[in-house]
Amino acid sequence: MRALLLLLALALATVPAACDGDAGEGGRSGGDATDATTTGAGGDSAGRTGDLPPAPRVETVARDLEAPWEIAFLPDGRALVTERPGRVRLIDADGRLRERPVATIDVTSQGEGGLLGLALDPDFADNRLVYLYLTAGDAMEVVRYRLADRSLIRQASLVDGIRAGVIHDSGRIRFGPDDRLYVATGDAGIAELAQDRDSLNGKFLRLTPEQYRGDGGRPEILTLGHRNPQGFDWQPGSGRLIATEHGQQALDEVNEIEQGSNYGWPVVEGADHGDFTAPVTVYRETIAPSGATFVTREGSDWTGDYLFAGLASEQIRRIRLDGDRVTVDEALLEGRFGRLRTVAEGPDGALYALTSNRDGRGSPRPGDDRVLRILPPGEGD
Repeated sequence: MRALLLLLALALATVPAACDGDAGEGGRSGGDATDATTTGAGGDSAGRTGDLPPAPRVETVARDLEAPWEIAFLPDGRALVTERPGRVRLIDADGRLRERPVATIDVTSQGEGGLLGLALDPDFADNRLVYLYLTAGDAMEVVRYRLADRSLIRQASLVDGIRAGVIHDSGRIRFGPDDRLYVATGDAGIAELAQDRDSLNGKFLRLTPEQYRGDGGRPEILTLGHRNPQGFDWQPGSGRLIATEHGQQALDEVNEIEQGSNYGWPVVEGADHGDFTAPVTVYRETIAPSGATFVTREGSDWTGDYLFAGLASEQIRRIRLDGDRVTVDEALLEGRFGRLRTVAEGPDGALYALTSNRDGRGSPRPGDDRVLRILPPGEGD
């Protein structure tokens, strides 16, 4: 009998504990993500690199922001930054944050909503058009503005019919190499919307130039079955669209976004997707991945790598893709700056990250949201 009880105890110890609720963008769930391992779609463990990598150099460019969400660089080296309560801020080319916003926008900012994504028109140098993604009432909006001097002037709302929720609003917008505007949407906390082909929620959407420079309209649905994607970029050379996505409790994903694919939420999650499109990588412990970029600058140790910010895990994650295999996977800057919302490559080849410590999640640190400039190992100024 004692032997039987011992075997039963050992068996139960291998079963993951069930958790109610959703860790989402909040605190860590299921333990410390410091030593999180990754599993590819085929079930092979990518793991972390064995030797400690050289440390990147980090400096603060601007501070005293409030829950910054996205950054976009103007052709003259200045940058626009969105703040979730509804402000668009301007950072001069010398790194000075202007006190007066270029726009103050009425948004619904409860939960994970507010002023989120930001993207510049591919012809911005000529037309000065800026696109914002925000929550207004119970809906998400993609809105076109024009930058005149140091003010944004609203022109048109381009997309309606995307439901907003207290959670899972996604929020990232970005222009692709095809000059189309890509929009990631979450399930707004209503999981079944991700599989509803009549809904724009839980999808990757795409707008043509005629739509985003005109009166908008219903976008093309590129993919479905997403829970809460928050970052994406195109791999140099291959042109593959790679995206991050929040899992439930843990099981955060990195996916290759391919037209017509179904990523399974809420029917399946994890590495084994059956008839649905499987992730490139699944994290077994919570990272809460957000904004992402590929490193395109030549000559650094990270050239060609995919980097994404971690909220609950307070890190930047660096992975290297060889086809569908993850050959490098490591945590950077872990715990040094708190929650990290996004990482983007600047026109100077450096990386810029936004902290997200004043967004109502965890313990707010007044005055601690900032823009960081990061130089990868092997780079000089």
